[in-house]
Amino acid sequence: MADFGRGIMAGLVATLVISLIMIMRQAAGIMPWFDPIEVMSLTAQNLLGMPHSVAGGWVLHIGIGSLIWGVLFSGLADMLPGKSYTRRGLLFGLLAWILVMMTVFPMAGSGFFAMGFGVIAPIATLISHLIFGAVLGATYGWLRTL
Repeated sequence: MADFGRGIMAGLVATLVISLIMIMRQAAGIMPWFDPIEVMSLTAQNLLGMPHSVAGGWVLHIGIGSLIWGVLFSGLADMLPGKSYTRRGLLFGLLAWILVMMTVFPMAGSGFFAMGFGVIAPIATLISHLIFGAVLGATYGWLRTL
């Protein structure tokens, strides 16, 4: 049975983990030309007519990761294959990555699968989504035991 509150909490934890990884990557100068928050801001600008804003990009990033992905995972978690919530989260992360690569990046003007950034961007975002999914699933599974 879906537990949306725990899904939102798990989504927030996973979003914070992946956000810290993004911040550390940028601080280390790794792929400085690739900024997912900028992509979020440009997508909101192109799709919703919102003003371009880094703060707005962060709000969208945290809101989508916590609310949309968290609720969606909690609703699908018991239907996804896998013996553990962590494995189910990995699959969910993969599916989320495919969806983002086919919608968000094209709407931001970066092309399907972010190919406007070159081949490394889709690989980096896949790794990020898998980490997000694993943390989301593991946290959700742990919260369900409380």
